[in-house]
Amino acid sequence: MSVIHLKAFKLIQSVFVLLALLEQALANDVQTLSLQDLLNQKTELHQSSTSVSGISESIQDAPAAIIVIRHKDIERKGYASIDEILQDIPGFDTSIPNGTVYSIAYQRGYRTNWTQRTLVLIDGKVDNSLWTHSAIISRQFPLNAIERIEVIYGPASVVYGPNAFLGVINIITKDANNMLAEDDVYAEIAIEKGSFNTQGIDLSTGFKYGLWHGSLGLRLFNSDEAHINDLSPWGYTDPALLQDPTIWGPGIGQGVDPVTSRTSPLGDINVNGEVEQSELFNGQALGQYFDPSFNRGVLAKLAYDNLAIEYINWHTDEGYGPYYSFADAQPNASWVYGSEQVAITHQWQLSKQLDIKSQFVYRNSQVAGDWIESYGTGVSISKWNSYSDAWRFEQEYQYRWSPTLMVSGGIKYEQKQLMKGYMICNYWANSGICPAQGVNSESGFTSDGSGVINVNEISSNHYTTLSPDARISDNPDFNTFKTRDQGVYGQLIWDVEDWRFSLGTRWDNNSLYKEQVSPRLAAIYHYSPKLTFKWIYGEAFQEPAPVNLYGGWNGRINNEGLKPEKVTNFEFITQYQTQSWLHDVSLYASEYTDVIADSSNVQGRDIWGVEYRGHYRFANPIPQAATITGQIYYTYTDTQSDMQYDNQLGQWLEQKAETGDIAANKISWHLNWPLSPHWNINTIVNWVGRKALFSQNPLRQDSNSNREQDIKLDSYTTTDVTLRYDTEGIDVGLKIENLFETEYYSPGPEGAGAGDNFTQDGFIQDNDGFHNSLLPQLKTRTATLFVEVEL
Repeated sequence: MSVIHLKAFKLIQSVFVLLALLEQALANDVQTLSLQDLLNQKTELHQSSTSVSGISESIQDAPAAIIVIRHKDIERKGYASIDEILQDIPGFDTSIPNGTVYSIAYQRGYRTNWTQRTLVLIDGKVDNSLWTHSAIISRQFPLNAIERIEVIYGPASVVYGPNAFLGVINIITKDANNMLAEDDVYAEIAIEKGSFNTQGIDLSTGFKYGLWHGSLGLRLFNSDEAHINDLSPWGYTDPALLQDPTIWGPGIGQGVDPVTSRTSPLGDINVNGEVEQSELFNGQALGQYFDPSFNRGVLAKLAYDNLAIEYINWHTDEGYGPYYSFADAQPNASWVYGSEQVAITHQWQLSKQLDIKSQFVYRNSQVAGDWIESYGTGVSISKWNSYSDAWRFEQEYQYRWSPTLMVSGGIKYEQKQLMKGYMICNYWANSGICPAQGVNSESGFTSDGSGVINVNEISSNHYTTLSPDARISDNPDFNTFKTRDQGVYGQLIWDVEDWRFSLGTRWDNNSLYKEQVSPRLAAIYHYSPKLTFKWIYGEAFQEPAPVNLYGGWNGRINNEGLKPEKVTNFEFITQYQTQSWLHDVSLYASEYTDVIADSSNVQGRDIWGVEYRGHYRFANPIPQAATITGQIYYTYTDTQSDMQYDNQLGQWLEQKAETGDIAANKISWHLNWPLSPHWNINTIVNWVGRKALFSQNPLRQDSNSNREQDIKLDSYTTTDVTLRYDTEGIDVGLKIENLFETEYYSPGPEGAGAGDNFTQDGFIQDNDGFHNSLLPQLKTRTATLFVEVEL
């Protein structure tokens, strides 16, 4: 066991002693709990979860740390998207890059390019991108159609197989069969209007008629997003860079045509003296900051008796924001993610003891967009596209052997067809598949380089051209590969007096990386009605993403020999209930091997931490007003990596040090205070501690020998307030975010290599590290007005 693990378990031993003393001191507390107190606490400790073991069980009995966000929590806190929820719960380091991904969330201190090690599910079906493995967490999901969100911490491969690595976020939609009486319907509509011309509409409806039932959730969202002046200042997000003719030429930039000596306005791509409709992106000329978003989502289900068909479709179309240096990329272009799933599910109760669930799922996912670049002296406007699909059959079994013994298990077969590289048109020669330009390329099937123009030669006679389409239908067979996955798991849950034992293991076999075995062992001891201890050991593995195996394009390193990442996790959980409080504490120690970074396996990481989930409720001094409730969350994370990146050598070196981009300490305080039977105010205060930067970031001194100053991100505090008026059938609310206009930054995404050599003697110093080393975050106060109506 590593030194990190030993430290964690010394702390665990100390906690055992403290808890034993606490138990003695408060031995009679449970006798003071009234029936109503117990019922109140049941909403937290004893509410059921289906995500941990694949069966319905209480949080107290589940072999994992878990948080459940119910629909009423979403309403009270004014949440409009999943990313807002992750910012407010323990165990996540989040940022809003507003770029090729809208949000990034690192669970339990594990830093990756995107949110790639947490599995996002919709009603138990995997929603992560087939190609990048990233969870796309933006504003595309209709929250009004969601019953609850279950967030699981720790490896969960036993039930979910590959990529349930750090944890699981299961989005569980409303079920009309459980909500409605016979021959009944429901319909709700929610409208939001906020800062930066933000608009959204959610529709949720469902019916139950005889053996038929169904539900539908729709979401439309659009926003101009914050202007660059509303974000914290950063040298490489200076909007003047976007129109600099020395970077972009007189076409995109503000310059003079060298042929006619005529001034060329911003975004005049063909340098003819005017900006034509065909030269607009998102309705705006290039050379200026614009970062619009257009999202939509559909969640639908139709069932007859025990047979159901489900349809999931969502699409995000968003600008690049401050993700990239403005000396390298124009933010006013669209980057698109799309996902579609069709599932057929049959549930069969073969006997009182045996249930069988069968499911067939087809899914596809897309990554695509426009890319407007200045690299070296080359300026280009290109199109990128990638499409992958898969089908999967699963069957799960639950056998209730006796009132104290349950056996469950399942089988899976999945086949995927995945692209190796992007289709890329109008870019550097041989950079990606482009049949439209292949006839003039060396290979006969790639981009030919004609779309890249020397910035010093741009004129009305020789300008940057618009790109032809990169159509998926033109993708050649050799740019795809197929994989096959087989999986079998078994699980035993055994109750013995005050103990519950949960034992499970899973075998997976993949056509690329062969066999993997993932066990989970848990012992749960109900010491008393108010005190529970859990000991958990689990393992999981993460598949190499296709974008890492094959690079995606010739400018990214690929490695077809990548091995899966693996994790072993030891965890101790204590849950303690008093009259007004529920204390839920996790202590964990995780060891990771074959960590993937830059398409290389770079040895390991050791992470240990503490997560405190406190729920409280107190009598309200205001007559007739409901109980005051809230949460206090605390996270401590210590994360160490075996290898660090040397920015001068440009390679990974063996050196044990802090991983970076993770705050050691975080606190989130939530207070929900009903002011009357109709008025409610909710306040959330988040404090995020200081962060060292990731070793690839050139602003980190110990990975950059040329650097004199080590940059660390300062701690910061944000406050959000939601005021809500609730009357029969109509709810009206106002949410104020960043109430005190805190100015702060998040760590840069991916390699974060742009640095901070902004100017020298008045000239831009661009090292062509595209990704900004720091991400400016919103520094202004924003407001959102929302109205919800039950129809």
